[in-house]
Order: sequence, then structure tokens, then C-alpha cells
Amino acid sequence: MSMSTFFACLAALAQFSACEPAVAQNAPKLAKADRLDAHAAAIVTTPARGAPDVSYGNSYGNAARWSGFYLGASLGYGFGESRQQLNRNNNHGYDSVKPDGFTGSLSAGYNFMLTNSVLAGVEGEIGVMNLSRDDKPVYDGHSWKPQFGPLWGTVRGRLGYVLGRDMLFYGTAGLAFMQTDNWTVGNNWNESSWDARMRTGWVIGAGLEYALTDRWSAKAEYLYMDFGKHKGRTEDNDPYWYDDNASILRVGVNYRF
Repeated sequence: MSMSTFFACLAALAQFSACEPAVAQNAPKLAKADRLDAHAAAIVTTPARGAPDVSYGNSYGNAARWSGFYLGASLGYGFGESRQQLNRNNNHGYDSVKPDGFTGSLSAGYNFMLTNSVLAGVEGEIGVMNLSRDDKPVYDGHSWKPQFGPLWGTVRGRLGYVLGRDMLFYGTAGLAFMQTDNWTVGNNWNESSWDARMRTGWVIGAGLEYALTDRWSAKAEYLYMDFGKHKGRTEDNDPYWYDDNASILRVGVNYRF
């Protein structure tokens, strides 16, 4: 080995020895910087203690519990009024009868959430009822027997407010239909009047519904249906009209899909 080669090797060794302490001296600083970066990342990605979980908040719970298609069934008590006016020789007049009885129906509907707590929906139903009253003497020897049913139904909109997650208060309104069989038998056939037909009218009501589970709920509801006047004439050409309304108090269950 020549002298020039020997001195070149010594110079390289001295330079390496000078760099190694510098790297060792800076190592704690580099490790500390890495720890600070990791801590900052944890702060950004970890939610604050007590902060709401925005991905599964109240709006999600209400939508999951109340939105969507459902089927239902209900049973209840119905009561109403049938009024009649018959003008025969200007000496017949006005009278009324109040039939009552049971009701039942099957329903289907759809709900959707407008906000976290406000619900809107539509519901249709078809059912049976037997609202009647025994024969009632009216006028001079005439006898009146009213009956509502057996077929009835409604198509309604619903607007409600969800209290918490389990209780829904709502109002409802729409169209209604009902079979009627009102007849008044006179002293002879020519003096009789009758109203046996399917009547259409409007319905309004309110109710509350409680979620038993995410799919099952129980409800209590009141409906008022008004069918207005139906006019006619007897065989003797005497004018008459019937005016019918019915109320329903009922309880039921709904199952959401």
C-alpha cells in the first residue's frame, strides 16, 4: 500500500466518525417529532368525549323506526246520527236516529320523515261495521230503521310529531265511504222513503301511536265521518232527505316492513 492510499483511508475514517455523533445527537429530536405527529393524528380522528354520534343520531333512529310501508288492523266502537226530513202535505217534519255498534278494519300506509321529528304519510283502509237502531216510530204511523254498513273505508293523509323515539301524535283527514240502509215505512208504499246506497264524504281525526319495537306499534284513534245530505222523492212525489254522520273510537296495531 502506498503512503497516499494510507492517508486517504485515514481521512475517510475521520469523516465517518464525525458524522455518527451528529446522527445520535439528533435521534431524540426525530423520535419526539414522530410522537407529536402521532398524537396530533389521534386528536383529529378520535371524537371528543360526550360528543353526539352524528352518523347514528336521533334523525336516523326516527327514520328507521317510523319510516316506510306498514300494514295494520283495528277494532272499535262506532256511533252516529241519521237525520231525515220528509215534506208530505206540509205536515211531516224532521226527526233523527242515533245508531251505534262495532267496527273493524284492515289498513295499509306509508310514512316518511320530513324533519327529525315531523312525520307525514298516507293511509288507506277498508272495513266492516254494523251501526243500527231498533225501529223508531216517526210522524203519523211511519216507522224508521237506520243501518250504517256493512262496508266502509277511508283514504287519508297523516301529519304527526314524534316525541322522543317511541310516541307519535298525529292528525289525519281525507275521503270516506260507507254503505247506508235508511228506510222509513209509511202508511202505504207511496208514502215510504229509503236510502240504500254507498255514500261518500269526508273524514277527519286524530290519534297517538306507540312503538312497541322497531316494527310493531299500538295505536288509539278517533275518526269523524260526514256524508252530507242525500235527497229523494217518494212514490207520491213528496221530497225528503237523509243526512248521515258517524264517529269511530278504536284501537289497533301496525307492523312496519
